[in-house]
Amino acid sequence: MSSTPLVVTHPCALVRDALRSMLTKSQFRPVHFSPTPGGTAETYLGAAGICIWLLGVRECGSTTNELVRQVIAANPSVRPVILTASHTAEDVMLALEAGAFGFLWQNIPSWQLIKSLELVVLGQTVIHPQSHLAPFAPMRPPATFLALSATETPGTSNEGAAGEVLRGLSRREVVILRTLTEGASNKMIALKLVMTESTVKVHMKAILRKLGVQNRTQAAIWARTHLAEVASSYAALASNAAL
Repeated sequence: MSSTPLVVTHPCALVRDALRSMLTKSQFRPVHFSPTPGGTAETYLGAAGICIWLLGVRECGSTTNELVRQVIAANPSVRPVILTASHTAEDVMLALEAGAFGFLWQNIPSWQLIKSLELVVLGQTVIHPQSHLAPFAPMRPPATFLALSATETPGTSNEGAAGEVLRGLSRREVVILRTLTEGASNKMIALKLVMTESTVKVHMKAILRKLGVQNRTQAAIWARTHLAEVASSYAALASNAAL
């Protein structure tokens, strides 16, 4: 991956220094560090072309979201990534609607931050797995929701394990899982797939058990994490699994 321009704004000098040390060893090319997004930082963002903007905030509120909108309006090629100390699910939703490509906690491991930025370069939307984003969150196409696994380590991949899980799902379960990521209720799923709600509930219990998750939200996040694998595996599942 070629070097990608990166602008970092964060109010804490200690965090800025840590990010500077970490990012200079990556494929990213830090071009500017600033405590605030104004002044020279805004100039860099307006003239940088395609670049990543790592925006550090204590809390992500309306002021941050409006700033994201203003920067994107001035340079639509900027890809903002929010790095926050605290947040709610609503904060994530509003930041994505404002145009953010990523929403991460400050306690994220350094390797995971780098991986997140790499995914943003590819045009994907990355959200910290502990964000507990509701499954009905609107996604900006063609970006893909990806929640990095909290247990994933550098140099490893969960693709094999995810593939095993997918092969254990029936075609109908895959369809329901994909519908679940769209925020559909059991009633909506039943109407769409022409089945009873009780049948949907049976399938849902089976899906939760096979994925090893506790609830619908976790199942939706799992599906969005492995969305590409679900899509690529769908044809095989459709031909090999019974309804």
